[in-house]
Amino acid sequence: MWSLILLGVRLTLAQAGGIALSLIGVLVILLHGDLTALSSIEFNKGDIIFTVALAIFGLYSVLSLKRPQIHGLSFVGFTFGCGAVCLVPLWIWELFTRPVMQLNAANLLSLFYVAVFPSTLAYLCFNRGVQLIGANRAAPFFHVVPVFGSAMAIVFLGEHPQLFHIIGFALVLTGVFVASRKPAHAS
Repeated sequence: MWSLILLGVRLTLAQAGGIALSLIGVLVILLHGDLTALSSIEFNKGDIIFTVALAIFGLYSVLSLKRPQIHGLSFVGFTFGCGAVCLVPLWIWELFTRPVMQLNAANLLSLFYVAVFPSTLAYLCFNRGVQLIGANRAAPFFHVVPVFGSAMAIVFLGEHPQLFHIIGFALVLTGVFVASRKPAHAS
């Protein structure tokens, strides 16, 4: 949507189909294979915040194509800095309304993990991917997140693999493959 609005770039039929297929795979995973559960979903404030966050991240993805020609780490540092500034009012509010985080090994290791892997490395890789293949072809890679989340739950939390995992994984990965392929007319 943002690519069309801001850059005039339309989804190809393969991209639209791949995104739809991978999204169905995500739903299979999230709903444990019971797509009829969609009829009983109730949305809360967090769902709305998450949906707005997804729309903003889609905007970020498209606008990152217009970024200045700077090193990827510099770009990530700048965007993280801007994000941190935006969070200052909420951080101040939290200081006055919540207990202060304990500085212990578990919390510090958690912060280190989040700072390095899902933050810095993930954004460097995603930004490079958008640069190389464009926002429309990179979009379905978001759908891989529940695949990795489920796989990590199986490996680290002892969740038992189910048929819906396999079906969901297959749909997501097939959709990502279809949507991220280079269009036949591109050089």
